[in-house]
Amino acid sequence: MSVETGQTDQQERRARMGLIAGAILCLVVSGGLLWWRHGGAVFNDLVLTTLAWCF
Repeated sequence: MSVETGQTDQQERRARMGLIAGAILCLVVSGGLLWWRHGGAVFNDLVLTTLAWCF
């Protein structure tokens, strides 16, 4: 394995982790905005709907 291959693998790993972290951050921020705007009703409805769909 050459040095260039190792650096490329490390860059790809960093890019992948950055994309995953960005996606998680977007989900957390969107959840926070929904909570701030609509309160707990959105999440209560979401949980109840999900449970009703599963069972």
